[in-house]
Amino acid sequence: MYVGLHTASLPQVLAEARQRIVLHMALYAEFGRMPALAEALHTALAQPAFRRLQVITVPLASRRGWVDEFLHALRPDLTAVQMEHEFAASRDFIVRLAARHEGLVEVYETHALPCAPCVIVDDRILFGHYAHSPVPMEQGFWFSVAAPMDDLFKWAETGVLPRDATPRHRAAFRFACDCRNAMRQAKRMLL
Repeated sequence: MYVGLHTASLPQVLAEARQRIVLHMALYAEFGRMPALAEALHTALAQPAFRRLQVITVPLASRRGWVDEFLHALRPDLTAVQMEHEFAASRDFIVRLAARHEGLVEVYETHALPCAPCVIVDDRILFGHYAHSPVPMEQGFWFSVAAPMDDLFKWAETGVLPRDATPRHRAAFRFACDCRNAMRQAKRMLL
């Protein structure tokens, strides 16, 4: 357990990725403002065996019932204009990253309600929680668990867990399902 995402050594975790990163954190403006995070992603994507980075974001333009409330929970201290700037900075970071690593970055603008912020790196899930609080998610509790992500993503594709799945597999499966659901209900951005 970590108190604040900064204590989880996220740049190091990302830089050590060898095959896969899934970012399901809604906005990525901070990645563009923090050189250590951006450089960690570049390091991972430069690995010879690296397969793909999947980035799941939420659309600002969509005004579905949950979007306004979610954005307020995500950044309660920002005005609508400031939130637009955050989205622009997030999109700019994602576009530049995809351009630099052509063919390795998939971006999904989801219409599914994000349930928890999570970062999947190879066989590790780092996750936090969203809350209606003046304390932003980055400063909340974060947890890290190991899980067989290749298997979990295959099971998420079918929606069926094997009979012999352990309670730990079932718990980690929830994150694989949430990411797959977000991607299924997304508009894939062609960058």
